[in-house]
This record gives sequence, C-alpha cells and structure tokens, in this order.
Amino acid sequence: MDEIIEGFKKVSIAAVSDAMDRLGINGTCKGIFPINFGHKMVGRAFTVKYLPVRKEKGNVGDFIDDVQPGSVVVLDNEGRTDCTVWGDILTSVAHMKGIEGTVINGVCRDIHYSLEVNYPIFSKGRFIRTGKDRVEAAAYNIAVSIGNVQVKSGDIIYGTDDGVLVIHKEHEEAILAIAQSIEEKEEGIRKFVMEGMPLKLAREKYGYHQLQTKQE
Repeated sequence: MDEIIEGFKKVSIAAVSDAMDRLGINGTCKGIFPINFGHKMVGRAFTVKYLPVRKEKGNVGDFIDDVQPGSVVVLDNEGRTDCTVWGDILTSVAHMKGIEGTVINGVCRDIHYSLEVNYPIFSKGRFIRTGKDRVEAAAYNIAVSIGNVQVKSGDIIYGTDDGVLVIHKEHEEAILAIAQSIEEKEEGIRKFVMEGMPLKLAREKYGYHQLQTKQE
C-alpha cells in the first residue's frame, strides 16, 4: 500500500492547495475540468506526450497496456482542442484495469461511456474529431505539461469537482503534513462555531487567515 496516497485521500483538495501555497509551490492545473462529477481521484502519474504526426504515422493509445492499477493517466496533447486523444475504448480498458482516472491537456470524446461506467476524466473539454492521423504518442513517462504545471512520472495527481492538482514527488511528504495540519485547524474552527463561538473569534483562535500564507 502507498501510505502517502492513502494520506492524501483523507484530506481535502482545498487543504492540499493551501499547503502548496504555504510552500510556494504551483500545482494548480488551470483550465482543466472534470467531465463527470462526484469523484476523488488520487494516484501516481503515468505520463504520455503527444506530438503532431509525421509522414510515418505512430500509435495513439497502445500505452494503456502498461499502466498499472491505481495510476492516473496524464496525456499532454499540448492543449489542442481540434482532435481527441481519449475515447470509449481507452475508457473501457482503463475502467477494467482499475486505473484511477485520466487527465488531458487537450480534449476527449465518447463522454456518454465515461458517464455510464463512472470513470473520472479531467480535460480542457470534449470534441468529436479523432486524433488518429493527426497526433501520435511520442514518449512515455517523461516530464509533460498540464495546465501550465509540469508533471513527471510518479508525481501524485489529485482531482475532484474543484479541479486538478499536481503534487510533485520530491515535496509530497511536506505537502501532506501541512495539509493535515490545515485540515485539523479548520475542523477546530467548525467545532467551536457549532458550539456557539462567533466565526471571527474561531478563525482568530486558529490563525485561519495565515493558514495558506507563504513561508519566508
């Protein structure tokens, strides 16, 4: 069992985002949104870099056979929205294998099927046109870019209805510890407010307005 992954599953994505702010680490993927709601996706990245095709066309999706259960597939199609790099066949294989979800710097299609099997996908949107003969999977498990954030193989990807965070492997323990501390303090605030304390006083007691402030 990956104890770090299990730890992140127990804290909110908001607490993790605040912890990263405190450490001065950018991990928020701008412009990447969930296709279907109600998921908490946490897993380590399997990255794929797409490039426009050359004369000799390459494959677009055979990598899925090498992705381990619990991983998050991270596809960098350079933000293209004119052709897809994920559809129903990939969704069916990923769902069958127990892959945690998919994040795309680009678009997907066959949304009906991901909704039917309740498979998490986060992307810039959806578009019907195939990526076959337009792009190719050029490299695997290298550094890629998602929403202006670098992702390396093994980084933790955390996605919910609020969006997607990239938690860099070299900082994951520090981020988790701070996120746990933030969440404990926010729970304390809620407890005191429910017992009748004014919110302003409860926030002052726990230093609410400095929880995410960058450390110098």
